[in-house]
Amino acid sequence: MDVLQGIQNIVVYVAAFVVVLSVVVFVHEFGHFQVARWRKVAIDTFSIGFGKTLLSWRDRQGVEWKIGALPLGGYVKFADDADAMSTGPREQINDPAALAEARSKGLFHAQSLSTRAMVVAAGPVTNFIFAVLAFAALALMAGRDVTDPATIPARIAAVAQGGAAANAGLQPGDVIVSIDGAPIANFEALRARVSSAADTPLALVIERDGAQQTLSVTPTRAPADQGEVRAGQGLLGVSGPMPLSSERQIESIGVVEAFSIGAQNTWGIIAQTVSYIGAIFQGRESGDQIAGPLGIINVSGQVATNAIDGPGDDLGAKIGMLGLALLSLMAVLSVAVGFVNLLPIPILDGGHLLFYGIEAVRGGKPIPAMAQEWAYRAGFAVMASLFLFATWNDITRLFPGAQ
Repeated sequence: MDVLQGIQNIVVYVAAFVVVLSVVVFVHEFGHFQVARWRKVAIDTFSIGFGKTLLSWRDRQGVEWKIGALPLGGYVKFADDADAMSTGPREQINDPAALAEARSKGLFHAQSLSTRAMVVAAGPVTNFIFAVLAFAALALMAGRDVTDPATIPARIAAVAQGGAAANAGLQPGDVIVSIDGAPIANFEALRARVSSAADTPLALVIERDGAQQTLSVTPTRAPADQGEVRAGQGLLGVSGPMPLSSERQIESIGVVEAFSIGAQNTWGIIAQTVSYIGAIFQGRESGDQIAGPLGIINVSGQVATNAIDGPGDDLGAKIGMLGLALLSLMAVLSVAVGFVNLLPIPILDGGHLLFYGIEAVRGGKPIPAMAQEWAYRAGFAVMASLFLFATWNDITRLFPGAQ
């Protein structure tokens, strides 16, 4: 049974990862593709994944659509690209007449600066648009939670390992009914009672699985100020409250407000990312939160597993929860992919845009081919280093003993 469970977990984790990343990559590449088609740029290939081709077909415009065996990215290859990263044309054209002819044929590298910039920027921009739409859809479906915490019993959502509550045997889902005979109406009343009882044994009457029992717990003393908690206050080591579905009050929202929420969530992730990167360079944060493919596999697998193993036996409801959970993860990852691709690192979209900016400053004269080649090599080295660093972070998180 353990072996079968292990195989099932592997299948769920890998499947969730492939679905989530493939959708996000498709969104990104489709942005490049659609704007290129709009600007009449000749497209050779649209690929999701790298490596050996598992499936391919050509559409009426002659574009080859491919699915590669390694689902770690994708690309749109234009007719005159020397490689899948669009680092340059197969053949450099300098003659004005030949350049005009190449432009009329839709060759990407012969297009105007504005067209090339729009095509390149379209990928990250589409990622952000997708995130806004996904967050808006989730907000429309979920509505606004207007539940009054004061109406929710003191039901424990989580128990801190090694804390007073854990040592006393409290578990998530327990409802604290009274302390030393005094009724506890909600979580705020619990917090108020515990805060003044540091190092004092308390008799808790809890309700678990429909039955009441009494536990003795001694709150620990907060050693220092911790947000709303002041030094010396009693700590139980629990969080909450945990409202049940039947206790929640959900208010529907309109489309305009949903889009506003989607935009706010998207911008919030971007702002947090910028702040985190800034803190790393200032030495206030470490880079241990940077995740790679293994981290994405782990998160997507956990999201899928939690949805599948959630309460209830309704298969339709579980599939719905799985879809919503994966959509939320796609939205977050889409913002991350869009943001990373805008970094001014050669081989990324942001690097191409940087070169185009320099070209514009130089009066339409591109950076010398040799300088671009060395820049792309440096960019590849930077991205390879980041990949290895992120993978190491993933390994140390998943296997702490590997540090």
